[in-house]
Amino acid sequence: MTRRALHRATALAVAALLLTACTGNGGGPAPTSAPPVKHPVFGEKLDRQVFLALRRTQKTGGNARFTQTLTLESKKGTAVQTVSGRLDFTRGAGEASIRWQVPEAYPEDVKDLLLGRAPGRGQGDASARLYVDGQHLTFRAGSSDYWLRYAPSDPDVSRAPGALDHLRGTEGPVGGTLLEGLGGTEAVSVSGGAAGRTYRAEMTSTASSALLPDDVEGELAGEDLGFGLYREKKPYPVTVTVDDHGMITHARADLSRLLGKKGSLLRDVTALRMELTLSRIGSSGPATTPQGTVLPAATTVKPLWGVGPGRCVDFTTGQQDIEIVAEIPCSRTHDGRVLAQPVFGGRAYPGAAAAENQARDACARAYDRAPGRWTEEADEPGTHWFMWADERTWRQDGRGKAACYVVTPKGAARS
Repeated sequence: MTRRALHRATALAVAALLLTACTGNGGGPAPTSAPPVKHPVFGEKLDRQVFLALRRTQKTGGNARFTQTLTLESKKGTAVQTVSGRLDFTRGAGEASIRWQVPEAYPEDVKDLLLGRAPGRGQGDASARLYVDGQHLTFRAGSSDYWLRYAPSDPDVSRAPGALDHLRGTEGPVGGTLLEGLGGTEAVSVSGGAAGRTYRAEMTSTASSALLPDDVEGELAGEDLGFGLYREKKPYPVTVTVDDHGMITHARADLSRLLGKKGSLLRDVTALRMELTLSRIGSSGPATTPQGTVLPAATTVKPLWGVGPGRCVDFTTGQQDIEIVAEIPCSRTHDGRVLAQPVFGGRAYPGAAAAENQARDACARAYDRAPGRWTEEADEPGTHWFMWADERTWRQDGRGKAACYVVTPKGAARS
């Protein structure tokens, strides 16, 4: 073999070895496989997985339908609030229907706490609808044919805790759902696998504070230590179910540890639970917008004292404050018509009984002098109602005052 032929044979052998190494044939090293993809929720520490599932539901889910129930059990029956609708995380908007079922056997003060009270009518509406976005909360009582649009900049006309405030969510467009508490919830155990997991978890009492209206929460607060401080209660047991994508589909919390406050209106309640279901995540469609007449709350919602004689009002504004009304045109269906606003001058507060008697006498005279077309609207012929200032209002205004009105049949609409 010549020297040139030897060099050629050697080169071919080296090339064959290189080709074998490149193709993996001939017992060469196996190719390196890609590392497994880490699950965005299940691959993290257990105590963080509920929080991460909440964030994934918000950012990846886009939108969802939801149903939540709040259940109060007692020997006098079970009261249930059902809230259902859509959450549009992408647009920061939501819509919901709210309905209460409260047993007749419940005490009147508990019914007032849950439903509010309308003067001359008893409990407030058991149903309502609402739309929420980043700028407004638009509310419609079950008995109303219009919407009230509240903006964050609207003046706070009510002295009562805001019954609507908790419906502006931070973790979800519609507030008051269990989503508001899951950011402060830690998993302690888990069952299931890659197809989905169910966690047994604990929600801190601080996280639970955004789940209920302020007035209801006030009846459930922890032990008062003075100076505006409360003893924090033990965490509340929660179960949370997450699908294979790491998004929340169900949550249930037992809030019964909130019960037991001495002197509470809810002293007879023995169990308090919340349950939330999310469905059609990513495919429920966006939240819609209110249809029909929408009135600005800034100019429509006001204290009864601020409504002039002959004007008409509705008593259900969503704020559950008996002094706060919606002033509406008398051509619309309305709950009442104001007859007069007597003022008693700058005298010192005479006491509750004397203030009531002054208002009664002044409103009796106002009823006798009022135009017949106002008084004939009364639900009960010959009957009128009145409201008088308590000590706080009297001292704040520097004078006594009353509001005289008739309650009209629902559906009355007269000019």
